[in-house]
Amino acid sequence: MRLTLTFDYDSARRTGLMSGSYFDQIRNIFSVENDAAKFARHYGRFIPRRKYMITPTGRFDPCLFYEIRKYIKSNNIDVKLHQTEAFLDMVRPSYNTNHIPDLSLPLRDYQRSVVSNCLQLGRGVTVLATAGGKTLTIASLIESIYHTDNKVKVLIIVPDLMLVNQTYDDFRSYGVHFSYSKWTGNNKLDLSSHTIIANMGILQSSKTDISWIEHVDTLIIDEVHKLRKGNKINKVIQSVRTHNRFGFTGTMPENPEDQWNIIGKIGPIIYEKNSHQLREQNYIANAEALILKLEYTNAPRHFFRSPTDPGERYRKESEFLRSNKFRNNVLSTVVSNFQNNGLLLVDYIEHGELLTTHFKNNCKDKEIFFIQGDVPVDQRDEIKKLIEKKKNIICIAISKIFSTGISINNLHYIVFAGGGKAKIKILQSIGRGLRKHVDKKKVVIVDIADQLYYGKKHMNKRMSIYKEEHLNYGTKTIKEKTKEKAG
Repeated sequence: MRLTLTFDYDSARRTGLMSGSYFDQIRNIFSVENDAAKFARHYGRFIPRRKYMITPTGRFDPCLFYEIRKYIKSNNIDVKLHQTEAFLDMVRPSYNTNHIPDLSLPLRDYQRSVVSNCLQLGRGVTVLATAGGKTLTIASLIESIYHTDNKVKVLIIVPDLMLVNQTYDDFRSYGVHFSYSKWTGNNKLDLSSHTIIANMGILQSSKTDISWIEHVDTLIIDEVHKLRKGNKINKVIQSVRTHNRFGFTGTMPENPEDQWNIIGKIGPIIYEKNSHQLREQNYIANAEALILKLEYTNAPRHFFRSPTDPGERYRKESEFLRSNKFRNNVLSTVVSNFQNNGLLLVDYIEHGELLTTHFKNNCKDKEIFFIQGDVPVDQRDEIKKLIEKKKNIICIAISKIFSTGISINNLHYIVFAGGGKAKIKILQSIGRGLRKHVDKKKVVIVDIADQLYYGKKHMNKRMSIYKEEHLNYGTKTIKEKTKEKAG
């Protein structure tokens, strides 16, 4: 008997339904180990060993179908797939147009291909490396839809307030013909506009009425990699009825569960172009990394022993580095030698405050700014404008705020001062400097690689990412002098 899989759509619950003789095998394939199960005895309750993307009754995020079909084809499995008409209409809701109108800024060939794919397929994820022009592509997509339906209602979801303002300003510079508005805690909802740009925070607030989003015609999520499995924003997405959904990101998550979540809810990956391809084709600035290996003579001895409590050891190592005089003097020297604007990324407010004071005392020819959560959005925008106009500005920023989406063309140096190994954060951070500028030939990444237990592990991960991205890098070792002491 031939193996079968049947796919149907439950419009009331907005989920796919799967059944058939190959169901159990597929359900197991699309699952991951549940790390929490390791601590089941500690919690004193049952915790499943695996987390499944498909329920025992066959419910799943509909566009996971594309990944299921890909798996079956790539493994040459003889399975008959049957999709109902309702299911096909949901996973392939194409637009009735291929016309892409011109905006004030012309599309590059690959951007035009992205828009064309979106119009033909009706939904899906575009993976376009940072600095590849996602916002212009999004604007052209909406413009194309608007020329077909001048009553269209589009919701664009972006991660934060800075990106709401940046997207709004970019649309104005492109000369789009559809109306658009901002919806944030500071901007009232304008349902009369064709496109509403909203940040995730306003949509997730318990005080916000979001019943209207159920009826939008097109949903677009910028930086869609933030749509992680289990995040609150998933419930917001689930409440949207339209099948026309698009996600844009520079990098997909490494975790399969998060990848499946994005594809299942938004659609298949319909276009990919990485940073290396954009650099080779001269669309973005070139980049290279300098890894500074810092060797410490005054590190506490327990840093070099096997960890008994990894969490505690990581915290102690991090605390030691943030206040280390030798390390901060190296950072000060590095910044002093910059010939133009630099962005220095840190993970902790106290570290940023300490470096701000240190740089102001030791880098007299530089303007120093520190951007953290308490800095108002309009003030952050003013700092961005200053960087675009002037030279020798050093912007220290919390990585969570400035590593994603923010566009700064006149940026020549990026310093990883907080370490870390998360691929998305690293690539998104590098992307801050890849936009071209008349005075810029390349962006230089200065990677502070602490030669301690976690520092080495994270350095090796970052080096592997540089290799994957075909990013040239060199190393230099700097040893702490014995007379220097932490503090």
